Amino acid sequence: MDRRTALGALGAVTTAAATVAGGAPAFAQTPVTEAPAGRYSLDITHASLLWRISHFGLSNYTARFTRFDATLDFDPVDLSRCACTATIDVGSVETDYPAGLNKRDWNADLRGEKFFNVAKFASATWRSRSVKPLDAKRMSIAGELSLLGVSAPVTLEATLNGGFRSRPVTRLPTVGFSARGSFDRRPFGLVTPSPEEGVGASVEIIIEAEFILRA
Repeated sequence: MDRRTALGALGAVTTAAATVAGGAPAFAQTPVTEAPAGRYSLDITHASLLWRISHFGLSNYTARFTRFDATLDFDPVDLSRCACTATIDVGSVETDYPAGLNKRDWNADLRGEKFFNVAKFASATWRSRSVKPLDAKRMSIAGELSLLGVSAPVTLEATLNGGFRSRPVTRLPTVGFSARGSFDRRPFGLVTPSPEEGVGASVEIIIEAEFILRA
């Protein structure tokens, strides 16, 4: 096989790999308005929920929750009519490096009474109360977080990344969002036991999520 033939074959393979049924490019983005209105459920395989908090002002200590669920009422024409409810299994908190320098099990500490107190408060919830569109894709979502038996306002700034009427592979209507927000941990009773912990008051939330419309 000469060089020209080899390049042609490679091009054909690349084109075929990038094409889905119907001849559409595999990664082509359909207009978000083609994702229909309806009630969507979280695609947990394409979702993440991280939180970050300052550690002595030196770094933002980062951890995550690995078990959570959410429901989205989606309206592509009027984003102000969207609504979302999320439930978090607080016991699923996971740090990147649970064994600290002093051999403490940070995962166990966070689940314990002085932090998330999972034995008494196994779950947390967040519910949107209103959605204010900022432009065609960005919105400010005023919501309420219930954590450790306390409910308080927590607002998220969200971006509608895009959507498919029929997403490649699954063939299901799908929409995807990125969202961020922050809240003061102290009103929820998440009070640092000692100043020596060096933990900041503000907790940042970072969310990536895809939602699927299920029949």
